[in-house]
Formats: sequence, C-alpha cells, structure tokens
Amino acid sequence: MPTKKRQESSTGFYHVVVRGINKERIYNQRREKGYFKKIILKHLNKYQVEIYAFCIMSNHAHFIIRAEIQELSLFMARILAEYASYYNYKHQRNGHVFQNRFTSECIETGSYFWNCIRYIHMNPVKANMVKTPLRYIYSSMNEYCGYIPVVIHEKALFVYKEKFAGASEFKDFHQQRRYEVFDDIPGEKQEQRLEIALLILKDIFEKNHLELPEQVLEQQDLRKEYIKQLKLVLNISDRRIQNICMEVRRFVEHKI
Repeated sequence: MPTKKRQESSTGFYHVVVRGINKERIYNQRREKGYFKKIILKHLNKYQVEIYAFCIMSNHAHFIIRAEIQELSLFMARILAEYASYYNYKHQRNGHVFQNRFTSECIETGSYFWNCIRYIHMNPVKANMVKTPLRYIYSSMNEYCGYIPVVIHEKALFVYKEKFAGASEFKDFHQQRRYEVFDDIPGEKQEQRLEIALLILKDIFEKNHLELPEQVLEQQDLRKEYIKQLKLVLNISDRRIQNICMEVRRFVEHKI
C-alpha cells in the first residue's frame, strides 16, 4: 500500500506524535527518556527545525515543531532510527520499535497552537504521573516557566512572552477548559471527545442553575442546545453524537 502523503501546514507548525509499537513502553525508564532527549539535542542543529513544545511519555512522545515538511521528515527519521538502535541493543531485541511512522497534524491557528501546547503539557497529569505539569521533567513546561530554552527554540520563548505576562499566568492557562481534540495514542480521541462533552454539559448545567447535570439531557430544550454545541465543537456524525450522549448519560448517572 502506498504511503499517504503528509498534509502540509500553511504556518509550518505541526503537532507530531510518535508511538511505541503495540503500545510498548519504549520510554519506560528515566534513562531512556533522558537518552531520547539527548538524541534530539544532538540533531537539532543539523536540521532546520524549531521545537516549540515536547513531552516524552512512557509509550509515546509529543512535539510541536516548525519546519518544512521534508526537513521535518528527515529530522524525525534520524532521531527515531538512532533511538530504535539504542533501544533494541539495550533490551537485546530486534525489529520495529515505533508504531509505523510518526503522525503529524497541521497547526493553522494561534488558538490551536496554544491549546495544543496545553494538551501536551497536561499529558503526564492526565496519566496520573504527576499532580501538576511543572513537576514533570521530560516536557517543555519547565523550559517555558524557567525562561531557559534547551530543547525548545529561543523563538518559543519570544511568542510565550507575547502571550503571557509570566509563569503564573502560563500555569493558570493550563488549568482552563479546552474544547479541542488532538492526535494521541490510538483510542484516546474518543476519550477526549467524552471529556469535552462533559465540559459542555457542565457549562449548560451551571448556566441554567440546575439541580443535577442529567437535567440537561432530560429537558428537551436544553438537550437540543447541548447537541447543537456538540456538533459545532466536535464536528462528528449524528450517530457518534448519539453515542457520546449515551456515554455522558451513563457517566453522570453513576457519578451523582
């Protein structure tokens, strides 16, 4: 089967995700995360790429990278090949380390850019690895808050200072609600949609001063408003909207 051509971003920014094959924990140890970071730093100056965010999890890693699409592919191919060689030798194994090739989503707007950064930094919190993103040392959160670019490009701090008054405001931003779905490990997009659907439900619940969240689904006028917002935000089929509503209903009924 021919390889699908990558979509090219008009801004040059991409949300890049790499995954361990069969969900294998390819960055399970601290020294594995550290070595992958070392490989990235080794090749940064060899390619025309600018990293604006990153997070190295146990079985996958996220990046926001600005580059020409061909240069991005060369850079990712080099760092992934070098890490695969290291990982196979270390664990005395052969074969693929990463699940297919890396994925890349185009980032076309400023709001999507910042919401994507927040999503990337909040990955360890969502996985219950840390309580706050600042406590996770294998992401760009500390580089931003400490004004010390190591992996991220110095231009990242420039746009950061234009957007936020300081680290405190940046931290607060990470606690805000978001209504966007980002590429992640397989199966997680549906979880993100459910999370967004619950946030929208909570907004309508609070706005109308109801006694229970499930009243949003029980009352016809509010249910219509809810479904309308789901369609607008999630941009999915009516069938999927119905499935989301069923999941939301089960969730709130068991939580209350």
